[in-house]
Amino acid sequence: MLLRVQHETKLSYSNNVSETVFEVRMAPPSDEDQTCLDYRLRIKPFAPVTVYHDGFSNRVDLFNVFTPYRELLMRATSVIRTHRAPGGPKLAEVAFKPDHDEFHAAEAVECRTPSALVNPGPEMSSFLASLPRAEGSVLEVVQRLFQATRSRLVYEKKVTTARTPVGEALRLGRGVCQDFAHLFIGACRGINLPARYVSGYIHEPGEIATHAWCQVWAGRNGWVDVDPTRGQIVDDDYVKIALGRDYLDVPPNRGIWRGDADETIAVVVKVEPIQRVPTDWSESSDGQTTPWSTASWIQSERQAHRLKPSQMQAIGYRQQQSQQQQ
Repeated sequence: MLLRVQHETKLSYSNNVSETVFEVRMAPPSDEDQTCLDYRLRIKPFAPVTVYHDGFSNRVDLFNVFTPYRELLMRATSVIRTHRAPGGPKLAEVAFKPDHDEFHAAEAVECRTPSALVNPGPEMSSFLASLPRAEGSVLEVVQRLFQATRSRLVYEKKVTTARTPVGEALRLGRGVCQDFAHLFIGACRGINLPARYVSGYIHEPGEIATHAWCQVWAGRNGWVDVDPTRGQIVDDDYVKIALGRDYLDVPPNRGIWRGDADETIAVVVKVEPIQRVPTDWSESSDGQTTPWSTASWIQSERQAHRLKPSQMQAIGYRQQQSQQQQ
């Protein structure tokens, strides 16, 4: 499947801010599941970008804005061809035997242990105690964990945040795909099945946000993508962006800024199939020279209230809001 993804993030401030240090993870990698044919990142105000890869091999675009501004716009556009092999057979042909060497590969060891947002606690311990016996093929185990995850969480927006730990989501009993992914990962790790977090996009009618799902380790067959929110094996409608232990390793945006202001973040994503690879940049970006956000397109908007001058001794650096994956 040939897909074009447009992802825009707008950060607005009530007063001028400056000295921003900003990093973006929005570039799709090329691997055995997909090929990135084009990726462009536009920033306003303009800033030069430095590219590096983090400890999980995710591409990171890093830039600084030193001059004062009240609005920061980023628009990432990419063209991807997905060619993912069916994951079900890969899971079905491997018996789940966590004590065997193939489940202790160096690549997967780190994804068997707790992480910042998928950590032990009374809620997680109670959930793990309720899980059915982990036996059969890896596919059978994954399907039972799908059912357990989906029976404990109800999909609902605006009840959790980008930094909600799995224990809090369990207490609420509600959440978005990010929370479903964290709970599923915690369940996998609880039975010694390595699992990790995937940030990306999905082509689905009405879906205008980034998406999150998981990868599980299928021994000799390696990592296989699964979606606990929808209870299905991932197919060619999914575009992978970044991998990590949990959301904190893969946020689409992260940064700091300096100033005395309230910050509002607005995010919109558009994923659409196209018939051919665009021949030039203006075509791949719909020929627009300005960001394409309109009131009807805004997917999420949050405001962070900052301390007033009377409450601060000095104006320092503030952490930028992250966009929740829904």
